[in-house]
Amino acid sequence: MYGTLFSKLYDAFGWNFYPEEFAQLLLKWMEEQHINVRSMLDIGCGTGVLCHVLQEHGIKAHGMDLSENMIAMAKDKYPEIPFEQGNMITYDTQLRFDLVTSTCDAMNHILDPAELEQAMRHVHTYLAPGGYFLFDLLKEGETAECDPEDLGEIDGTRLQFQIGRTPEGLVNLKIELFRDEEIVQTEEIRERIYAPEVVEQLLKKAGFAQVWCTDQLLRDSEHAATWFVIARKEEK
Repeated sequence: MYGTLFSKLYDAFGWNFYPEEFAQLLLKWMEEQHINVRSMLDIGCGTGVLCHVLQEHGIKAHGMDLSENMIAMAKDKYPEIPFEQGNMITYDTQLRFDLVTSTCDAMNHILDPAELEQAMRHVHTYLAPGGYFLFDLLKEGETAECDPEDLGEIDGTRLQFQIGRTPEGLVNLKIELFRDEEIVQTEEIRERIYAPEVVEQLLKKAGFAQVWCTDQLLRDSEHAATWFVIARKEEK
């Protein structure tokens, strides 16, 4: 997933805008809720943008991603932050964090509900008591099928993006890179749409005491195009 060429172009094509935007939203949310976060882990961290912004605001950040190429980019850009390659379904650590995040619909990449619950159980273990797990989740309307769309060209490389559906009803994200009209790389990513109530049930089975799902993370904010899921571990 996410080969070397695509990883290098990820930020260049502006796909880092969402973690930058989410970081500002997250900081406002923590301030609004009077939540003190000293350490955080971003699972599915991509090129490390969210970790970088939070570290700049005094939070000890860590990042983990399935893609070795994305992790290599993150380490190169932000050598002061610990990044490691891993699978969020099985990832575990002896460290404990006040906050665990996952953005850019990374949780939708887990296609099996049982494996999604397993990932949630692992998050529960490496959250500190009273810690929060906050992630975004695709809404059904975000994944309408579309024809191939050109997203731009940089240094002779053109990126094309298309959303489709598989016969099983999964979302299929297809990314193709062209040079001189020749396809040089194709990435296909499958995602499952989960109903918020299903995700809430899985989080409670995984051990979380309090779970919320909302499209208004901040008070009096507009309804977002995505769901935000917040789960809190019991204090002891």
